[in-house]
Amino acid sequence: MRSMHVFVALLVLLMPLSGCIGDDETEEASFVPGEKIPDLTAPNQYGENITISDMEGTMLVVLINAGGWCPPCERSAENSTALIQEMEAIDDRYTVSFVEVLHSNDDQETANQTYAMNWSVEHNTSHDILHSDVARDYASENIDWGFPTYIIVDLEGIQRVKIAAMNGITAEDVQEQYEVYLSEQ
Repeated sequence: MRSMHVFVALLVLLMPLSGCIGDDETEEASFVPGEKIPDLTAPNQYGENITISDMEGTMLVVLINAGGWCPPCERSAENSTALIQEMEAIDDRYTVSFVEVLHSNDDQETANQTYAMNWSVEHNTSHDILHSDVARDYASENIDWGFPTYIIVDLEGIQRVKIAAMNGITAEDVQEQYEVYLSEQ
């Protein structure tokens, strides 16, 4: 009987995290290594339209994230500024761009500008946080396992790596993809 209580307690504790993971029934993701990243133009937390393809010429990291209902997403957002600083410091041969596409707010509804700004302040971020129905659709179409998802994109806008995990990449991962990019040139 005690083991049944432990099982039920664990199940209850894990239920909030289940929202961060996609299901196997989702449509095929747009991520294809070696192909251009799908473009997106959406407002950031300041209301300025940002276009992903404008970041070509840099090593780009796209973080597809969800709101406060996803604890791993919050931790990834909290660590993003440190990650950006590490990426910029590790190699001066390239410029780093980092953009977060916010899928939803705390209630799993589309994130708006106020929510994106509050998210930025709360997590002390230094990068653009894209939001809106367009950003939500983009996030949904470009994850295949769950939130948070990182995509590393090379200087020509080609998708290199996609990782669905909290704090799923390091500065060394970006540098490694830059080396691969150079070797192919």
